[in-house]
Amino acid sequence: MLTEQLPVPPPVVVGLLRAAVAAALSRQLALTGVLDDFCERRELHLAEVITDDGSEPDTLLARIEEKPALYAVVLPTIAHLGGQPDADRRRRYLEDAGIRLLVARG
Repeated sequence: MLTEQLPVPPPVVVGLLRAAVAAALSRQLALTGVLDDFCERRELHLAEVITDDGSEPDTLLARIEEKPALYAVVLPTIAHLGGQPDADRRRRYLEDAGIRLLVARG
């Protein structure tokens, strides 16, 4: 019996960079490269990289959540979720929305 192999699209992820950490263009490009490499090695489709400009956590996360078929949010490090109070709130928001959080480093 012959079986047909159909291509399976990779899971869609969104990268998140914190503007305060990725202020310089060279730093932003380097961090985006980290996300690209992480996703390529794990066969994930990096649909977009969003830079957190310090807006309200709910606004930023609502923007992420509206992405269709989103599998996860990818961060270079956990520091890209923000300072401790914001990071905890954002992590809970993502978990409550059923969105996975993947960290490329550490």
